[in-house]
Amino acid sequence: MRWLVALACLTAVAGAEPWTEPDPAAVVGRWTGAVTWTGCAIDGARQVTFAVSRDGSGYRIDLAPLADGLGAEILVAIGGPRLAIDRADRHGVWTMGKPGRARLELGLGAACQASASLRRASIGSPACDEEVALRDLRATCAALADAPPLASLPIRPRAAACQRALAPLRRELVGVGCLPSPIPVGATRIAACDQVLAIVTRAARCDRISVEMKQRLGEQARIVARSAAIDDPAARADLSDSCRTTATELGELLELLHCPAR
Repeated sequence: MRWLVALACLTAVAGAEPWTEPDPAAVVGRWTGAVTWTGCAIDGARQVTFAVSRDGSGYRIDLAPLADGLGAEILVAIGGPRLAIDRADRHGVWTMGKPGRARLELGLGAACQASASLRRASIGSPACDEEVALRDLRATCAALADAPPLASLPIRPRAAACQRALAPLRRELVGVGCLPSPIPVGATRIAACDQVLAIVTRAARCDRISVEMKQRLGEQARIVARSAAIDDPAARADLSDSCRTTATELGELLELLHCPAR
């Protein structure tokens, strides 16, 4: 698509390495899979189920099902699709793969390594799985502790109903700081780039755009907002031109997807 080229041009003009991290709604949940062990003297599990929940800006994972003596650890974003555990006696990397897939590589001591190939529990559709995750995030959000509870999901929720629920759930969580804000709104002094930020905000509210694409759009918008703070007239002119092209392409995409106008 032409708008992907426009986003790539924005990154090149900005000259910044993008920071990305997994969308929290893609991480929380129950993950099950097979485990392989190498160089270990301990008797570890060959099949595990982990519960992963949001904890501040990181994630709490209970490793007790893996082996005796293990317990709760905190996974933190380290850039890209990875989260990490980094302690003196324990190092691990959780890598997000395709939607609903992940891999955990955990080092226990000098030579012992456990590798788990994991799949997240699903209730039948990506939209409903995302709603379940957002509900879990809402339930652990301290800022919403006194908010009225949501109605329970049906045993077999319909994908269309889940799609309708996603945008307001995300807005609520972003608004109180329990999900990362997609972009720093109003952060530029370049009119064309302000238009890009406004369109990305609109995209973040559109339930016809995937979680992964919302994350990508949000990160590109952050790059633009940071780069627009520079004072070099030539660089600002180049950024303005790229923003103008990107705004046009993204606007056309949102129209094609019939995303809401606001």
